Parts: sequence; C-alpha cells; structure tokens
Amino acid sequence: MSTRTDSPEPMLASAASAPEAAARASRSNRFQPEIQGLRALAVLLVVIYHFWPDSVTGGYIGVDVFFVISGYLITAHLFKEANKTGRIRLGRFWARRIRRLLPLSLLVLGLTAVASVIVLPSTEWQNTRRQISASALYVQNWILAEDAVDYSKADERATAVQHFWSLSVEEQFYVLWPVLLVVVLAAVALGRRRRSKDIETPDRYQVRTVFLWVIGVLGAASLAFSIYYTADSSAQAYFITPTRIWEFALGALLALVLGASQFTGRWGNLLGWGGFAMILTAAYFYDSLTPFPGWAALLPTLGATLLMACGGKQRGTGVHWWLSLRPATAIGDWSYAIYLWHWPVVILSPYISDAAREWYIKLLLIIGVVLLSALTTRFFETPIRRAKLLLPTWRTMVAAALGMAVVIGVAHYSVEYVEQEFTATDLSEDHPCYGYRALANPDQCGDPIEGTQGLVPSAADVAAQRQDLPFPDCQAEAEEEDVKECWLGAEESEAEGTIALFGDSHATMWLTAIDEIAKDNNERLLVLTRSSCTPRASVYEDSDDPCGEANLQILDRVAEDAEIETVIIAGSQKISSFNGPEIDVDLPETDLELDDTARSMMAPVQFWLDAGKEVVVIGETPRMNEERNEEETLPECVALNEDDLSACNDELEDTRVGPRWLTESEKVFDGVEGYHFVATEDLLCDEDTCYAVLGGGITYNDNSHVSQNFVRSATSELAERMDDAI
Repeated sequence: MSTRTDSPEPMLASAASAPEAAARASRSNRFQPEIQGLRALAVLLVVIYHFWPDSVTGGYIGVDVFFVISGYLITAHLFKEANKTGRIRLGRFWARRIRRLLPLSLLVLGLTAVASVIVLPSTEWQNTRRQISASALYVQNWILAEDAVDYSKADERATAVQHFWSLSVEEQFYVLWPVLLVVVLAAVALGRRRRSKDIETPDRYQVRTVFLWVIGVLGAASLAFSIYYTADSSAQAYFITPTRIWEFALGALLALVLGASQFTGRWGNLLGWGGFAMILTAAYFYDSLTPFPGWAALLPTLGATLLMACGGKQRGTGVHWWLSLRPATAIGDWSYAIYLWHWPVVILSPYISDAAREWYIKLLLIIGVVLLSALTTRFFETPIRRAKLLLPTWRTMVAAALGMAVVIGVAHYSVEYVEQEFTATDLSEDHPCYGYRALANPDQCGDPIEGTQGLVPSAADVAAQRQDLPFPDCQAEAEEEDVKECWLGAEESEAEGTIALFGDSHATMWLTAIDEIAKDNNERLLVLTRSSCTPRASVYEDSDDPCGEANLQILDRVAEDAEIETVIIAGSQKISSFNGPEIDVDLPETDLELDDTARSMMAPVQFWLDAGKEVVVIGETPRMNEERNEEETLPECVALNEDDLSACNDELEDTRVGPRWLTESEKVFDGVEGYHFVATEDLLCDEDTCYAVLGGGITYNDNSHVSQNFVRSATSELAERMDDAI
C-alpha cells in the first residue's frame, strides 16, 4: 500500500497490504488532473445529449457529476480554512466564487439577450428575457420548477438560457453551505469556550467531526426528500435545490472521509473503472422517462464519487492516466465555458439555418464551441479572475451587482426596442375587415385576406395568450378532484336563465364570446370545463380517472338543475379511446358506425336532450400544421414568415387529424328537437385552406386553440348561430 508519509492526516486503516491491493495515495496540496478529466467527461455527455438527444439519452447526468465534483472541491477548501483558522471568511470565499463564475456567465447572458432578438421569433423574446433575468440572479431553477407544473406553460419550448438552472443550484449551494458551516462552527466554539474557558481554535479532528455530522444529516435528509418528491412531483423535483443537495454532499463526504488519501493499485484502479462504467451506464440507459433525480441519480453520482476516490495512473490501463491526458484536462479546463456556450448554440442555430440539424454541421458547431470556450477562458475569464483591481472583496461584490444589472438591462431594453416596430400600425380589432370579418366579407375586404396593415396583436402577444387567460380560474385542472364551478354571464339578480358550458380547453377558449352572448341574453353562465378532459360519459376501468368521474357528476348536476335551459358542448378533435357510456341512453338511429368512444361522446347530448335541455354542440376546430406542431406553433410561424404569411396556412383536409365525433353528431342528431350544431371550420377556412392570419389577426395562439382576438372578431357570428338555442 503506497501512501505519502509526509501527509499531516492520520493514517486510515486498510485491510489490504499487498502492492496490488487498494492503496491510498496522498492528494493533499496538489493539482488533481483526473478531476479535470472527469469534468471533461461530464460536459461531453451533456453536449452530446443536447446535440443528439436520441443517441445518449441520459447524457443529462453529466450535470450531477458536476455537482459531486463541486461538493468535493468546495468542502475541501472550506475544511482546510476552518481547520487552519477555526473560521470561514464568507466574504473572501464568495468573492473568489464570483470572480471565477460571474464574468463569463454574464458575458454569455448579455450576448444571448442580443442574439435572441435578432435570431429568435418574437414569440420567444418575452420568455427568454424573463429567464435571462432569473439566470443573472441565479434563481433560474426555481422559475423552471414553477413553469414545470403550470398547465398554460407546459408546451413552452426551452429558452437559450435554460441550462443556467444547474448554475443556479450551484450558486445557491455556494451561498448556503458555508453559511451553515459558519453557524455550526460558531456554536461548537461557543460550547467549547463555556466548558473549558478556552478560546483556542478547535482541533482538526473536531472540525472534521462537525463537518461530517452536518453534511451527513443534510445529505441524508436531501436524499430522502429527493426520492419522495421525485415520485410525487417529478417535473419540479428535477430543478429545485433541496433535491440536489445530497449530490454535493457525496463529494463533500469524500473530501472529509478520505482526507488526503486516494485508493490506487490494481483494486483501486478496477474500482475507478467501475465508477467510470456507472456514469456511462446511466448516460446510455437513462432517458427522459427515468424518474430523476431520486434513486436513479445514485448510479452516476456514486460512480463519480468512486472514480474520484479510486483509480490508477498506470500508462494505458490506469483510469486516472486516461483522465489526466492533456486533451482530457484541456476540455476540463474549458468545461465551464463549454457548458455556458453550447446551449445557446443548440437553440439559436436551427433558426439561422435548417442545415444546423445535419450531423456534420452539429459536429462543426461543437468544434466551434470548444474553440470559443478556450478563447474566452484564456482571454476573458482568467484575466478578470486574476485582476488586482477586483481583489478587494467589496470591489468584487460591487462589480458583480453592476454586471447583473447591466445584463438585466440589456435583456429588457433589447426586447423593448425591437418590439416597437411590431406595434407601429393603425389596425385595430374594430376594423370592419379584421379577423373573421375579412373571411366573411371578401367583396368589401378584398384580397389578400391576410391583410396588409400589420398584425394586431403581435405574434408575441398572441402566443402569450396561452398564459394570460381571460378567465384563469374557470377551468379545472386535469387531475383535480370533484367538479369545479365558475359563474360568468349576467348577474344572478338580473338573469332570466342559465347556460352551462361543458368540455375541455377547446370549450374554454370560446369563453370570451359565450360570456358576452350570455350577458346579451340576460343569462348566467355556468362554466364546467377541465383541461385535457374530453366531454364524455365514461371512465377508465384500469386507472384513476378524475376527468371521467367529474363528467358523470356534471351530467346529473346539469340535468337536475331546472334553471339551466341550454348546454353548450365543445372539445378537441384529438382524443383517446374510451369505454362505452356509463349511462343508459337511446341514441337516434344512424348509418354511421359508432364505436364505444363515439357513443360515450354522444351520450351527454342525448342525456340532456332527454332532460329537456337545449343542447348546442360546437364542432371541432381545425388543427393547424400538425406535421410541425412539436417544432413550431402558429404564432411562431407567423413571426418567422412576416413577408409571406401564407407560408403558415394549411390545407383544410390536413387539419382534420382526429375522429371529430362532435362534428359527426350533426348527422346523428339531424332533425332532433333541441339539438343545435355550430360549425367552426368555416370561421377559419374557405373550401380548401385554413388561414394563419385573417384581416391582420392571427387565428391561433398555438396550433389548435383559437386566439382570443379572433374569438372576439367572431363573437357576433357565433351569437347568430346560437340564437335559436338561447
């Protein structure tokens, strides 16, 4: 067993003594090139994952490896200072972290803010600006955690600074961890002084014991919470700091338990290769469906811990020899910069050229990122970090605050400046040829029907409608228990009756119009809509189904309420398959072949007709650009094609992507008293084409939900079509 005899650390016992057994080599007060090699491995996994997400599906675990490394290095530094002086100088510690991390991160954020308004569609500017500000303040992870459970933001694409979530977690660790240790050390020193009236610095053993206890308890609590919260709320658990603290704690424990020792020799090298294999196994076999972090994060993080603790430097066979090679350590030296630069390139490059999706262009982009990282590390980060001007702690703090303010200001005013050109138009929603009115009056409005006076609202404002709902509390969430009621329309004291609205978010999107129609007819409006909940009379047999259970309650609730005279039903054309209806109704005879799903959706219509209600069925709206739906929403398409808005139009037949059973109900209930069908396709399409823009108004706020500005333009037409029913 080989150890350094000049190590000030007490020797740790080991069962092995032969040369090939695991030995511990001192690593105190020396550079560890294998750590840089491990950083290189971590950042390459992340980069490959982001450029080719289908090839290394678990490459995101590289971030967790970084967390372990950070926990190890920072705790080793804090322990050394506490052991030597009995205290931790927080100001100096934070100043060093600021000089190391902030200059390059603020540079990337500032340049990304400018590049975003030049390259990205206007629909992405506001969210990018918001996240740049959060990243500059290192709270990005909490913003993403909040957005992850927000239904209206579920379809938002990643911004060019989303990767700053992990840097936010690290910075929060750097702020909170030393503060906690300072408090604990102060408490220990106070207790020692009271017992012995001795003000000497605590000895090394006592400092180590205190650190181990604090890290052990905190790490165990964080791991337990991570496992629980990942199972309970995986979307949030991925981003928040408490679920990640234990990963830093693993590295911290390594720094304290092994101290200045490292296992080498044959067995140590085998264990090191084992840790290397654990990291690669997680990177290869994990994917986006793996519950993470939780239990799953133990594999790569324990692998990283094992790889730092064990390994040989034998030429050709030693895992640390490979990690210490100059190419590996160079990538490790630039790893921070590579991580910062690569993600904006991933996001922005496809908007510059479609060729950026080709593998060889991606390879060139990666090479460019590495070169840029090397240059900015050498000529920007390092000079600032070593600048004598910033050595006083207070100057570093002031410079950091000013830098953050500048970045936030650039992000804010770059968007404000460029957005001015999008509001320079005299067009308004009151224009006689705005929105639906352009399609309804071709002789008066002329050609092209897209309009030539600009866009109102802008594409960015239309896209924001998905978050800024006119009645945000009127739609129940998909998993919400029981029935949620929301009352709109006329005041109860003045109402002459009640209208009920039933369906999913495609019913909610018509609320602005239906609310106005209800008020004009002195009717109250009872809103009974639920996100992602097809209007049907069935429940899933093999799983919990809050949607189906709520629908069955709504059927009885509406049927038994004598005040409700009219029921309006609307839903998406993209649906799942359902069982047959849970209620007994006799549907009209029809030549259509009605499967269980169809009968389940037709049943509420018949059930309420039997209860003496007027039933209005709104036909499914066209679903635009289905083939590129995942890549681009309709407002984004408009923002990218302002010179040729027709590029965002779609063929009518291509917009019919589901069974459209609500539309088919017109054939089933044709001539049945009390049944009323309201078509929607002709509000948005002519005989062949569905339009992205009509009379200067963008028709959809995504690819399937009609924009609120368009709904307002079509309100009078909808009122006329529903007149017989209300």
